[in-house]
Amino acid sequence: MEAPLLSILSFSFLLFLSLPVPSLSLSHRCNPTDKKVLLKIKQAFGNPYHLASWNPKDDCCDWYCVECHPTSNRINALTIFSSGEISGPIPPSVGDLPYLENLVFRKLPNLTGRIPAFIAKLSHLKSLTLSWTNLSGPVPSSLSQLKNLTFVDLSYNQLTGSIPPSLSELRKLDSILLDRNKLTGTIPDSFGLWVIYHSCSVPRRPYKSWTFRGTCLHLISRR
Repeated sequence: MEAPLLSILSFSFLLFLSLPVPSLSLSHRCNPTDKKVLLKIKQAFGNPYHLASWNPKDDCCDWYCVECHPTSNRINALTIFSSGEISGPIPPSVGDLPYLENLVFRKLPNLTGRIPAFIAKLSHLKSLTLSWTNLSGPVPSSLSQLKNLTFVDLSYNQLTGSIPPSLSELRKLDSILLDRNKLTGTIPDSFGLWVIYHSCSVPRRPYKSWTFRGTCLHLISRR
């Protein structure tokens, strides 16, 4: 009896060894460096309940407000919106997500400070939305370093100063939304090929002496 039993046990053991072992890379797609950066962002915002799904034990590609690229699994979208818990300035760690293509901070009334220069580090960025917040200060000319930008929404903030002429040099940029800020000055001559929606309904051409102050202002490229 012992010999047949040993044969059965040996066969079962070998069968067990032949079973495929789940790959860690398949169960956790998120890049570990990206995960560390996201956790720093969460900490900088005071670990709000809005980001409760950002559990270090879970795959960050499945976290709320986060998207990963389907093949590289690098974080390519961060869309945080509609929360009064998110407060303070935009954390510097946001600039450490090198494959980010879409960045959204929207309807965050307690998001304060200036639009940080480190956003210019996000060289893959295609869409930037920083709207309905309490961000203040100027529209940074450093945004013109983001050569892949196609869309910028900086509406409904507390931005001041003038529009940087260098933004018109972004060849892929289709539109800029600057509604309801405290911007002043003239539309730069470099936007001569753009259509200006001053009333959000009637397109106009920019004139050198034309000034604006906190109005509804959309710049649409005609290139």
